[in-house]
Amino acid sequence: MFLNEIFCQDKAIGALQRAFGAGKMAHAYIFAGPAGVGRAITAKAWAKMLLCQNRVEKKGPDGVFFDSCGRCPSCLLFEGDGHPDFVSVYKELRPFTRKGKEKKGTPVDLPIDVVREFLIEKVASRPQMGEFAVYVVHEAEKLNPEGQNALLKTLEEPPVFCVIILLCSQPESLLPTIHSRCQTVRFGPIDREHILTVLKERSVLESSAAYWAGFSEGSLGQALLWATLDCGGKSVYDIKKELIERLGDFQLADTIELAEWLSQSARQVSSALGKVAGDVSTTDLNRRGQKLMIQMMLWTVSDTMRLSQGLCDGLVNSEQTAAIEKLAQKLDFDQARELVWRVYQKMQWVDDSVNEKLIFEGVLLNLAGLDILSAVPA
Repeated sequence: MFLNEIFCQDKAIGALQRAFGAGKMAHAYIFAGPAGVGRAITAKAWAKMLLCQNRVEKKGPDGVFFDSCGRCPSCLLFEGDGHPDFVSVYKELRPFTRKGKEKKGTPVDLPIDVVREFLIEKVASRPQMGEFAVYVVHEAEKLNPEGQNALLKTLEEPPVFCVIILLCSQPESLLPTIHSRCQTVRFGPIDREHILTVLKERSVLESSAAYWAGFSEGSLGQALLWATLDCGGKSVYDIKKELIERLGDFQLADTIELAEWLSQSARQVSSALGKVAGDVSTTDLNRRGQKLMIQMMLWTVSDTMRLSQGLCDGLVNSEQTAAIEKLAQKLDFDQARELVWRVYQKMQWVDDSVNEKLIFEGVLLNLAGLDILSAVPA
């Protein structure tokens, strides 16, 4: 991947290019933005350019654009995932730490031992092939305060040849002292029409492509994942269509049955994710499946709120308007708006490890107009 091949992130890449061209590049960055918008791929392409032994310089309207050549020994090693001066730091490395050999399973958070052994203890080592050594920390928001404090001294006094990039989808979770020692580069959502085009190029059916382009809120990575995931011969889009039909006809008496169906569907998605996501913890996979189902319901209620106002354009579930209208007949605008907020709350329940069945029953009881489960259980 080359920097000039990354789309819809011109502002972020432009900021990096200008700083590098002026010789004012920071030694520590926070690449902030939602998952799937290009933070990780930009970090790799940027690292490849920094490590390149024969950088390409092209003049453009905004000045010189620096990129990797793709042919030198450094680039070839980088593309083969064997570059000695590039280190990816992620929580799945725990089994390779000194203490992690004794621990089973993949951690939910980013262990301090991983950051200490794969970054803090290595940054003093000089690059083996060029002028830089680049460290990319994935899911930096999952580093607890103890781990962040351990990283502070390195961020405060990094070697001149060291570049550290923290990939973070929730920058507010990082300590102010981390922010003060890093330059933040923000990555925005990708244009919906571009996502739609890419999905169609991947042979995703038009109705499915339109849904995921709206659902993903500018995350191409998420749209591609959900649009192409195979849940045992059934697509995630098929699950979504059945969900909305069920919600359109939902009655209070259906709560237990529908909650069980939601749980089964979430487990189907989690199982399918496990086959394509690599070494990811079961807890992470289950949470992603649960959040997907809640997000589907959230968009359904959001569309209901729009229809209650007579707004028919811009519906995420535009191909299932009849089912959405059934819900709109039961809820006025204020009720729908309140329900959006209540459903959104359930996302936090997932992170708090509330029982899956309780989460889905809570959403459905809120939909039925009950306040029984309006707060997270103690």
